[in-house]
Amino acid sequence: MDKDTLERMADIAHVHLYDQEIKQISKELGFLMEHFDKLSQVDTEGITPTVHPITDKNVLREDAVWKSLPIEEVLRNAPDKDNRFFRVPRIIEE
Repeated sequence: MDKDTLERMADIAHVHLYDQEIKQISKELGFLMEHFDKLSQVDTEGITPTVHPITDKNVLREDAVWKSLPIEEVLRNAPDKDNRFFRVPRIIEE
């Protein structure tokens, strides 16, 4: 990656780069581009493209509606209650 292209990309992204950073990033991007070139040379003839590499599906159950417990039974063992509600200690100060 040449200096002018990198500076133009940095300008588009509104990023200021110092000369030392430009040299380092240029070197790293050049290294990446070499690897992409190697990948593009791999023979993929006859290989089916993979859109979704993981073929697992969510296993969902049917929703089932059943009768709830009576409120008195739900609150029977509650250490503190207020009518139809559980009372809990305050955790957020005002």
